[in-house]
Amino acid sequence: MSDEEKDKRDDDKNIWDGLSSSQRDEVESLAQEYMQFLNQAKTERTVADFILRQVSQAGFVDLAAGSPLKTGGWLLHHGKLLGLFVPGQDDPKGGFNLIVVHSDSPRLDLKPKCLYEQSGLGLLKSNLYGGLKKYQWLARPLALWGFCVRKDGTSAELRFGEDPSDPVLTITDILPHLDRKVQRDKKLVEAFPAERLNVLTSSKPSGRPGSKKRFKKAIVELLKKKWDISEEDLISSELELVPAGSARSAGLDGSLIGGYAHDDRLNVFTSVKALLSAKQPRRPCLIVVYDREEIGSYGSTGAESNFVVRLAAAAMAVGGRQPAYLDVLTALSRSRALSADVEGAADPSFSEVDESLNSARVGSGPCVVRYTGGAGKYGASEARAEYMALIRRIFDEASVTWQSTLLGKQEEGGGGTVAYLLAYYGMSIVDCGPPVLSMHSPFEIVSKADLWMNLKAQQAFLSSK
Repeated sequence: MSDEEKDKRDDDKNIWDGLSSSQRDEVESLAQEYMQFLNQAKTERTVADFILRQVSQAGFVDLAAGSPLKTGGWLLHHGKLLGLFVPGQDDPKGGFNLIVVHSDSPRLDLKPKCLYEQSGLGLLKSNLYGGLKKYQWLARPLALWGFCVRKDGTSAELRFGEDPSDPVLTITDILPHLDRKVQRDKKLVEAFPAERLNVLTSSKPSGRPGSKKRFKKAIVELLKKKWDISEEDLISSELELVPAGSARSAGLDGSLIGGYAHDDRLNVFTSVKALLSAKQPRRPCLIVVYDREEIGSYGSTGAESNFVVRLAAAAMAVGGRQPAYLDVLTALSRSRALSADVEGAADPSFSEVDESLNSARVGSGPCVVRYTGGAGKYGASEARAEYMALIRRIFDEASVTWQSTLLGKQEEGGGGTVAYLLAYYGMSIVDCGPPVLSMHSPFEIVSKADLWMNLKAQQAFLSSK
């Protein structure tokens, strides 16, 4: 197929073509609001805190406290995993309209024992989190965000490298004059070993000349001065290295957004906003913001936990009657769900990995991905035909511009989402989210128009009968 033929896909459409002047203003306003969210919430805990402030202002109450329900309720687990509920006109036994998202993104964590010094420098040992390309994290400004619990149970929040007056952290790279043996002549996967991703923190020693570990001592003193934490406290800390700086409008025309963690905080942002706009929906609505999706969804805050059962039970118990376990499972089996996760966008610089008929296009709206997985659909969750027809109808009746896509060619790789873990409960579920360029990099790219249309799609889904 020639390049000209590839550019003539039958369903090619662009959101910008159909936008009025006032809608373009809406697009830009939403983009600015979203970028503020990205700048303020760069970890799972800060995402949960941001959402809780929003929903509390809207009258939501803690479902675990048994408070009378006003507009909606929330359930928080371990400070990261968050569920939201808005009652509908129908009985929850008939099922929920459910959107599941995740708040974690690829990054570098600090190891429990991370402080050391070498060659007159103070350094920190990092640990990979999620599927990232290691070389993209070298020689760039990094910020430290985190949460530390001291042995006495008190805690401290860390945020360093974001304020313009803050210094930043970084991971050094070797100069090209000397890189032949250690990088240039090696395969990419071998050229950047994880144990070399060490974070530069200081070069000014503390103590008298000749004394031991003066550079490490300088870091320990800084930790004590800034956050009143000791080296031992790092063992009970969650410290994350993320790209420093703000999300920005991108492109000469400013039609794109460049920033860290569009995967999957874009869907976190739009799903919560869609839920807050839901006024007395026909079916009761749930949002679940999971952690740990990027590393397999394992653990008590991931989608492999039973949190969705607890959330559904709490939502059903709002009326004062504790539901039977079978009632909760029946409600989940009758639920309709979107696994709202982003999709890899077709990149003209790497067109050889795309399958032109099914690849996602920037500016063409959220992608409905019937099945994920790799070659042979291994590891895939696949939506049944009846549910695909329903999603088509919901989106088309709401004038949502959307696209049916798959991730690349069959034998080029593949990927998955939490959809199969929710499908375990028998609910109908399909992946749906906007296309992203440079996915899993420190500077991902999305279209402002896709962001706006993604919100419209989720609003339509939550309000559907």
